[in-house]
Amino acid sequence: DYTHPDLAEHIWVNQNEISNDDIDNDNNGYVDDVYGWDFYNDDASVCHYIYDRKTNLNLSLPEDNDNHGTHIAGVIAAVADNGLGVAGIASNIDIKLMILKINGGSEGTGSISDAILAIKYATKMGAEICNISWGTTRYSPALKETIKESDMLFVAAAGNLGSDNDNKPVYPASFKLDNLISVTFIDANGRLTKLSNYGKSSVEIAAPGTDIMSTVVGSYQTLSGSSMAAPHVSALASLLYSYDSNLYPSAIKNIIIETLKPITGLKDAILYPGIPNAYNALLEVGKIRLDITPPIIKLETAYDKGDIIVPIQVEDEGGSGVRVIRWLSGIREITDFNRGTTGLAVENDQINVSKAGTYTIYASDYAGNESIQIHEIEDDKVPPSITFSYNISEDYKTRTVNIRVVDRQSGIRRVKYLPGNKKESDFLPVGSGTEIKFENDRGRFNVEKDGIYTLYAIDNRGNHIAKPIDIRTVLSEDIKFTQSDMSMIVGDRYDLRAFVKPANTTDVIIYTSSNDRVALINNKGRIVALSEGTATVTARTNNGIKVICRIVVKRTP
Repeated sequence: DYTHPDLAEHIWVNQNEISNDDIDNDNNGYVDDVYGWDFYNDDASVCHYIYDRKTNLNLSLPEDNDNHGTHIAGVIAAVADNGLGVAGIASNIDIKLMILKINGGSEGTGSISDAILAIKYATKMGAEICNISWGTTRYSPALKETIKESDMLFVAAAGNLGSDNDNKPVYPASFKLDNLISVTFIDANGRLTKLSNYGKSSVEIAAPGTDIMSTVVGSYQTLSGSSMAAPHVSALASLLYSYDSNLYPSAIKNIIIETLKPITGLKDAILYPGIPNAYNALLEVGKIRLDITPPIIKLETAYDKGDIIVPIQVEDEGGSGVRVIRWLSGIREITDFNRGTTGLAVENDQINVSKAGTYTIYASDYAGNESIQIHEIEDDKVPPSITFSYNISEDYKTRTVNIRVVDRQSGIRRVKYLPGNKKESDFLPVGSGTEIKFENDRGRFNVEKDGIYTLYAIDNRGNHIAKPIDIRTVLSEDIKFTQSDMSMIVGDRYDLRAFVKPANTTDVIIYTSSNDRVALINNKGRIVALSEGTATVTARTNNGIKVICRIVVKRTP
């Protein structure tokens, strides 16, 4: 009830919206959202009244009751020292209550999808704490992700069925998240009631929740349940947040837990058996390390076949942790991302795009620090490079072409060849050309005849090249050694070079030794003197031309 005299002073007002002009003045997607939004009715009504003639008051409309949310609001922030009703726990700070209604109708029902929209609205509009005094047994990955990606602290009621949340979870209270704290309720004697949900691993703390007097629409009322316990914790969190604007959810949660007042009777019922101790928590808040440093975004460009990939590395040196990474095409401002609620999600620490251009990457931490980086992606416009060599078999029947194709950006998609002098377009029809198998940038193929052949390569971004090569058999005409006799000592090594004319011959030189036990020669012409004696080394081309060198091996010089 935003008109309630004990609440009106602390109701949040959207200063960028003009009331009742039917225009979305701040372009946030909601028209006339001055006090928040009613997601149940999809309008800006937020509270629904019926005039009561007996009391002369606007009370809650039975068909769409808003007493529950108004009661929670009073526990947190009912105005103090005004001579009216009650005083909220956090009433003495500059606190504002954003009204986001997701449950409605006479039964107070709602949907998870509306809850997700409400959380995104609150995140976008800068709220710091989200009190969730509702629950469902339905698990929703989308709800969990939305909470995880928000920089708000979530305080969630554990439920009022007297059941074990470890066995039958209540969401969102049972989500295990650093920015969410789950709360059950106790009576005035510090004991769980028969309706208090519990859970040794799933319910974290307790708070007062029995016979709590607070505001309702147009009046006051006593209510009980975990819905009343949660705002006690939300109010304490508000007091802690008022210390500094650069605090963050996990730090606030840790302080609340570390300064709990122990309740022995809760030891076997909840994870942290105690209730909040506001005094001790406020004494500790000054010890929190503030996070004032925006996340650092590091980008590069890579390729995966036809896709352009931008690997993204985000570091948060301030300590609150990276909460969300988003991206949009074009040059954007931080405000375009609406505190991380707008933009495309980054999956597996990278984004995949189909074309070059300008993209903006956004990151935010849980302290609300934001950063963007504009990344210019230049497409791969350079075709692959092709180098080749060839050799002709000793019997002249086979020509082996060895090729190396390199593309340092998007990578090679396909390599082919065709006989004759061809153009790139000759390789484009499906099935044209003979494909060459490749490994580590290298491949080979065999042909039987001399002539012109064209090599073709295309990379994963469609850049291609056609390179004609001339395969010619060039017979050797002469072969010589630099010397016809030489002496060696056992253990010596020597490279005996054979010079062949013409220099561009394709003939192969074959080296042999008449006595491998005296002098051994490999196919590169390297001689190893093994034992005393004489051997004749022969170099012969595959068309029959040869030259010899006499080798004398001695034991000592």
